[in-house]
Amino acid sequence: MYMSETKALKIFESCLNELYLNSDPPISWEKVGRKYGDKPRSEFYMKHKISEEKYEKIVEKYKKKLTPYYRRQLSWTLLDYAPTTVEME
Repeated sequence: MYMSETKALKIFESCLNELYLNSDPPISWEKVGRKYGDKPRSEFYMKHKISEEKYEKIVEKYKKKLTPYYRRQLSWTLLDYAPTTVEME
């Protein structure tokens, strides 16, 4: 199955958007870019927390929409850009 890079990137952005909207404090991915985009090494992902359970559920939903190659690429992207996961007690 073929998937264009453009389509995959839109899925990546949608995934990041949903992750950040479900983080604490919630923020859209677009606002992350506006708020932190011009700040070098802002470590914005440390300022937003999401439970491991929510994180896994959201990521799995988007991985199903991707080819195996782009699933791996999404995993690498999330290492750099996803909100910080926390264990819930």
